[in-house]
Amino acid sequence: MKLRINPPSQGFAWARQGWQVCARQPMGYAGLVGMVIAGALLMAGFPFVGPLLVVGLMPLAWMGFMLATRRVMLKERLTPGVLIEAVRAPDSPRAAFARLGAAYVAATFLVMLLAQLLGPGAEALADALEKAQDTDEVMADPRVLQDMAWRVGLTWPVSLLFWHTPALSLWARLPLSKALFFSAVASWRNLGAFVVFGVTWLVAMIGLAALTRLVQQVIPVPALANMLTFAGVLWLISCFYASLYFSVVDCFESPQQAAATESIEPDQAP
Repeated sequence: MKLRINPPSQGFAWARQGWQVCARQPMGYAGLVGMVIAGALLMAGFPFVGPLLVVGLMPLAWMGFMLATRRVMLKERLTPGVLIEAVRAPDSPRAAFARLGAAYVAATFLVMLLAQLLGPGAEALADALEKAQDTDEVMADPRVLQDMAWRVGLTWPVSLLFWHTPALSLWARLPLSKALFFSAVASWRNLGAFVVFGVTWLVAMIGLAALTRLVQQVIPVPALANMLTFAGVLWLISCFYASLYFSVVDCFESPQQAAATESIEPDQAP
């Protein structure tokens, strides 16, 4: 396994590849996203342990979507079982994913704690939500914006720290400490590409929000407008998760790829 350094423009390529591969089996990806959302809502209903399960199972869900993208690239049909494929086989690293999930829960709790300490606080947010008349007023409140900024700013480095760990745990069979280390190094050395990747999806979200407002104004039937809006959101989420595979595999070079590269003479290299 060898680290690869990608140019910043590769971040846009990852997003584009996610959109292209999702277009091959859009209903399959949408079904997987719907299953994850439904499962998360169901588990979140259990007191205390439910939210912990939702957060702890996220790395497994990420790995499921990476395996789904690999299946689509091999021209195979997507099935719901791909979401648990990483831990379904007898020799799968179940213990590694359990430790990874626990570590992600701890990191998420730390983010929430720091956001609470550094941001406006729960009481200020509750006051803002109570006084607001609609969603626009909530989003215009500086206390809400400040809280969102802290949470996003703290979540971003944690996400990059864990970004490659599911794949490194499954495909490279690295222990948690090494997986986190190599994930952090890969994310840092490819930070420009990940910034462009994040900005690309942020622009896509803003564009979808603008399109949603336009659809709601043009279509006088609220039910139809809401259905189209939900379809657009589901499509965007599907494309994002489809792109995870490319953002991970492009940061590492397998031993077979490294050996093939080293066997090329200098004057034969492209």
